[in-house]
Amino acid sequence: MDMAAVVHIKSDYKGWEDLMPGHADNQKEVDEGKVLYGKVNDKMALVLRFDFGPEEMRGRVSNPEFQKMTSDTVERHEFYAITPMKRGCR
Repeated sequence: MDMAAVVHIKSDYKGWEDLMPGHADNQKEVDEGKVLYGKVNDKMALVLRFDFGPEEMRGRVSNPEFQKMTSDTVERHEFYAITPMKRGCR
């Protein structure tokens, strides 16, 4: 499954960006191209995550360590499934 997350930031983008790669194996996955992220504005980021199971996602965001780590930085996340578009036939 591929997913997108809209991150609503309490502090600022730089503070969130400093925190994001340090969680779990995020930096490794960024380096491998499995995670792309970027700034929407100072209070919002967009994260694209490729080949990620829904169970793994739920496990990460419900993890008390993750919640504590992000409590000062993240207001909330919105998660969306990404479905690849098929090219139409002529």
